[in-house]
Amino acid sequence: MEIGAMRRKHVQWVIQQNPVEVTIKRTEKTKAAGRLEETKKEAGPFTVRIFAAKSTSPEKIATLAGEKLVDRSYEMLATSQADIQASSIVRDEFEALGMHYIVKTVSPQIVHSEVIGYRCELERVI
Repeated sequence: MEIGAMRRKHVQWVIQQNPVEVTIKRTEKTKAAGRLEETKKEAGPFTVRIFAAKSTSPEKIATLAGEKLVDRSYEMLATSQADIQASSIVRDEFEALGMHYIVKTVSPQIVHSEVIGYRCELERVI
């Protein structure tokens, strides 16, 4: 068996130990007529694994609408087929386990030049 295929199976096995199905709500900014327009669409559902990656205290963030409490101690593991993005023009968010999450970063997991999965940093909005 090829090592990339074997590692993809390992990622799927790890996800299946505590699977969560999520549907991504994507907000994408595109240039149109000299300004940015927001388009909204959905991706998924995807079976992922959400886990606590580090121990931090929730922090208060000031926004234009007021303040919100966020917890940046969660991460997510997804298969190589998952369409999950995070950038300055794409915002992916979802509801899972009774909580609201925002995808902050997406890091491809690569073995021998093949993407075998994605590890994502999450922000839980409280």
